[in-house]
Amino acid sequence: MAYWILKVPNQGAVLGGFPRSKIKAWRYGKGERLAKEFPKNAAVQFADKFKSRRELFDFVFNFDDALYVSSKVRAILEQLETPELEFLPVSIKDHKGAVAAKDYFILNPVGTQDIIDMKKSDVVMDSLIEGEISRIKKLVLQPKAVDKGAHLFRATNMPDLIVIDDKVRTAFEKQGVTNYQLFKAEGWDGLELGGAEFDDPDGGITF
Repeated sequence: MAYWILKVPNQGAVLGGFPRSKIKAWRYGKGERLAKEFPKNAAVQFADKFKSRRELFDFVFNFDDALYVSSKVRAILEQLETPELEFLPVSIKDHKGAVAAKDYFILNPVGTQDIIDMKKSDVVMDSLIEGEISRIKKLVLQPKAVDKGAHLFRATNMPDLIVIDDKVRTAFEKQGVTNYQLFKAEGWDGLELGGAEFDDPDGGITF
């Protein structure tokens, strides 16, 4: 089974921050369960600094590295019976505060999978957070440590790193999911290059 690093390229609308709530922003990237604390009628708005960008894709870019996804993405992942995923519903408002879309979610993978071979990978550890990686120079995987059925998940030691398997990759491609970028996980150097015209599987594929 091949694995891929999932990123959201800087295209289309840009979202500004998280919905107003008691949940601290950093908690969205740690794999904690948030559904019980998540506010009802949550909303996010287009970032003011990017007024010309209004197009909404299936993955929506933001500078917080959160996964804002459409109902299409949710349906695909639920059909694959991917475990331990929370879909936190949000409305998206345009620059003037009018609702641009209601069928979006913050995708929150709960927990982590021990996919990173810490002995063989070349990484830089975080100087402030014990046990967490701040930078990857060369990623080496240990797929046998991944739970069966875990198709999209966070990586242990680097919980803001989102990994998918070939089942998710194939489903996204077949269903025409838009605005996501994949990097072959084995041997990845941590760089986020590529573009719509760049389709080298070792360097990055943007959809």
